[in-house]
Amino acid sequence: MVSQTEIVVLGAGIVGLCSALQLQRQGFEVTLIDRHSGPGRETSHGNAGLIQPDGFPPILFPRDWKTFASYATNQRNDCVYQFSALWKLAPALFKYWQMSRTSSAERIVAANLPLFTSCVEDHMEIAKEAGVKDSFRSSGWTRVFRNESNFEAYSKKIRALAGYGVNAEVLSPSELQELEPGVQIIAAGAVRLTDQLSLASPLKLSKAYFDLFLKNGGRFEVGDARTLVMKGPFQYAVRTERQNIESKHVVVCMGPWSGDLLKHFGIHLPMFVKRGYHIHFSTTDNVGLRHPTSDADGGYSLTPMDDGIRLNTGVEFAGRDSPSSNIQLARVIPLAREFFPLGDQREARPWVGSRPCLPDMLPLIGPSPKHPGLWFSFGHAHHGLTLAASTGRLLAEMMKGVTPFTDPTPYNLARFQ
Repeated sequence: MVSQTEIVVLGAGIVGLCSALQLQRQGFEVTLIDRHSGPGRETSHGNAGLIQPDGFPPILFPRDWKTFASYATNQRNDCVYQFSALWKLAPALFKYWQMSRTSSAERIVAANLPLFTSCVEDHMEIAKEAGVKDSFRSSGWTRVFRNESNFEAYSKKIRALAGYGVNAEVLSPSELQELEPGVQIIAAGAVRLTDQLSLASPLKLSKAYFDLFLKNGGRFEVGDARTLVMKGPFQYAVRTERQNIESKHVVVCMGPWSGDLLKHFGIHLPMFVKRGYHIHFSTTDNVGLRHPTSDADGGYSLTPMDDGIRLNTGVEFAGRDSPSSNIQLARVIPLAREFFPLGDQREARPWVGSRPCLPDMLPLIGPSPKHPGLWFSFGHAHHGLTLAASTGRLLAEMMKGVTPFTDPTPYNLARFQ
């Protein structure tokens, strides 16, 4: 059995969902395909639930030897690596190092700003239509510092971003205690980024967007994206559990699995992943966490969610499919219990997921120059949830042929060719 559609979107994570919805808004007929029977089951499920309009400054690879040495010893809490994966990751990480010059930061910020500036409004438009606008909590995000010099350095950095419209409150220890009475450490101070939004359940948001997609006439199929073949210009076919689907256009929104598929089309990208873990805790002493809060010097974050307080680790450099490691959680859980009165651990095994990263710290959005009808939308690193709606909007405007809301050149494939 063969079914026809205008556009196939591969991947039902938050980026794929938003891309499909924005394409529907432009009048396209869309079929969404994922290997799972429901949306948001992979990386989109495990994040800290933050929409970060102030997340446009790039996370540069350390270039001074003192900082680099602190990472090389593998003793940090916020970033660890698996030795067995380094030889595979080395080429992409070297490109990441090359593209992390201080002189590159201004270019990356300029490219990031249009997406980040529109991210909240674009999400709100979709969320309103989906009936879940109230799911976004205007709670901000508080970074708590134990170390005085780190607090002063970060405060200075945030003040410098005020010219870009970043709103923040620098809190004294007493002001922090008023904001979060449950914080138990003696802090040097804190910085609250007031424009950040948070979710009690990223998975529920994905489900709501998915339901809206179906309500708007979209089709969903369970299938293996690796069966995708190009029969000719604007002629693609992919196999699902029920049928073969043919389309004029295909959008690859497969996050950290995107590179696997594109290799079959002769497209080789310097992709790597930053893995992260989460685990949930109950609270004790009837003390609740009011807002998303991170122990900046401890290297982890805590977010109040439907499943309890979610502890998210920092970064692990490892193979996407490598076995899970307990190193980071073993280091930070004692710090977290010192930081806040966490109760029982709610899962026997932590969740682990992979963030899809490109070395210039920008996503890949746009068409393949050699494969007419093949499009890309992935590589958002830490900001897939934040940028999903704006990315989908930009992609849909490009595919419709209307003037896009920002110049898509910084996100195209040519920068890696």
